[in-house]
Amino acid sequence: MPSFGLIYPVLPGKESVVREVGSQLKERRSEREESRRRGGVTVERAYLQKNPDGSSLVVAYLEADRSFGEVMGALLSSDLPIDRYFIDKNQEATGIDFRAGPAGPDPELVGQWVAPGVTTRAKGFAFAAPLEPGKTEAARQFAREAYVTREAEMAESRSSQGLIREEVFLNQTPAGDLVVVYLEGDDPVDGNRQFAASNTPFDRWFKDRCKEIFPAFVNFDQPAPQNDEVFSSA
Repeated sequence: MPSFGLIYPVLPGKESVVREVGSQLKERRSEREESRRRGGVTVERAYLQKNPDGSSLVVAYLEADRSFGEVMGALLSSDLPIDRYFIDKNQEATGIDFRAGPAGPDPELVGQWVAPGVTTRAKGFAFAAPLEPGKTEAARQFAREAYVTREAEMAESRSSQGLIREEVFLNQTPAGDLVVVYLEGDDPVDGNRQFAASNTPFDRWFKDRCKEIFPAFVNFDQPAPQNDEVFSSA
């Protein structure tokens, strides 16, 4: 099933709007479920990330039974009040008007590991980080090596950290290329802490390769900030 990792910058002082939207999606459950059914969305999770410079991001994770363009098309053509509310509030919080069309390519899944045999969902955690300019293709190549060529080592690493899913998405935006990382497990925040502290050969290689494609302030030897989950449908 297709999955998507998304990033939206939050305008200064508009974090409360993001939280309001999350609350409304929970309170208006039947409306939201009808909306997402029409759009083919089966999993929807959103996190509010506070950056070191004081700015904020919404980092979202979706799974759907169709392409991202089709999901957005269903949202934009909807006559449901909750969908109009969602579009308007997103613009208020981020300054991005979905009605104007996409500002760049659809999010690109560049790396994915899912534990075999898992049929249930667990707690999620997502964060985003910018790539160094000019490192986009190197990031794709690294992801292929880590998640495909060295899949067995990836599975051993992430399983030992209590994870059942890890996905990496490339977002190409007018402000530069960014990566979304989505983790899932019984305690994905603790799993990330274990990864940051790990010096097993694969984890050390993985983190050293990250140093080649991310700015110096993105340090995978330190845990990612614990972003606030503002909504989860699963």
